[in-house]
Amino acid sequence: MTVLKVGKVPNDVLKEVIFGRLGVEDPSVVLGPSIGEDAAIIDVDKGFVAFKSDPITGSVDEVGYLSVHVNANDIATRGAVPKWFLQCLLLPEGSSVKDLAEISGQIDQAAKELGISVVGGHTEVTSGINRPIVVGSMIGVAKNRRFFTTSGARPGDALYMTKSVGIEGTAILSSDKRLLSRYGPDFVKRCKALIRQISVVSECLTLADVAGVSSMHDLTEGGLMGGAWEVAEASSSGIHLDLRLAPVIEETMVLCRELALDPYRLISSGSMLFTVCPDHEKDAEHSLDSTGKKFAKIGGVLSASAGRTYTGIDGNRQPLPPVSTDELWRGLQF
Repeated sequence: MTVLKVGKVPNDVLKEVIFGRLGVEDPSVVLGPSIGEDAAIIDVDKGFVAFKSDPITGSVDEVGYLSVHVNANDIATRGAVPKWFLQCLLLPEGSSVKDLAEISGQIDQAAKELGISVVGGHTEVTSGINRPIVVGSMIGVAKNRRFFTTSGARPGDALYMTKSVGIEGTAILSSDKRLLSRYGPDFVKRCKALIRQISVVSECLTLADVAGVSSMHDLTEGGLMGGAWEVAEASSSGIHLDLRLAPVIEETMVLCRELALDPYRLISSGSMLFTVCPDHEKDAEHSLDSTGKKFAKIGGVLSASAGRTYTGIDGNRQPLPPVSTDELWRGLQF
């Protein structure tokens, strides 16, 4: 019997166990479950609707806030506007009404920031868990009957990322007592404040209007390296990623050094990958510049025969493997 590790279920298990058990076929499902794809796309009478469901299991302090933004991010990578949110709140035994009010208040705040309506869900106290879990579901509407897929990346496309690596992981792990004792409250406060950079909705919807943008992909579990591998896997292509070009802020570097974590494999909601065909790189760059969004060109999409590789900080080129366990879970074990 194969025992599953903490974190996302490995891709080979998803293919073997999950993807063959998807109920009845429906011709209106344009994009269903697939490796690296952030949200489903359904063809309805008046356009395309995007659907996403994602839990928040590693955070305690901002679990409600994260749930809305993480689900909205995946909708936005489809080029869709997030509109409606459903919340399933699971609280551990001993939780209070105050605890529930805090989480629901976080959900309300995040929803108002993005113009989203909370339209339903479920709330309960349950045994067997030691921290609150929020399972969110988001629905959005694609702009102008155009939507994006991770599989849209093509050989020759440039690979970009926005903001910096490890944003979400840095915010979540900043509660580690070692950081407070060694680096002080101001450092911890700066790390926690990164949670307010968690949304990629604005940059996604900006890029959705740029001709030549071929794919967008949110960086969640597995971080930058996991996300790059998923772009290649979804598009059946090769890829090269240069870690020397990927922005990492000081807070993330200090935290990862202290906790012995790899920042490039750390959950990175707040950052996204996108690919652009060569003739439109300047258009994409100008569109993000005009909104003040930070970005960096970090590699390119290659032919499948070229393989999947990355250049490390030391300058050595190596094979790019799938990331099975996010660094967040190692950080939370201590």
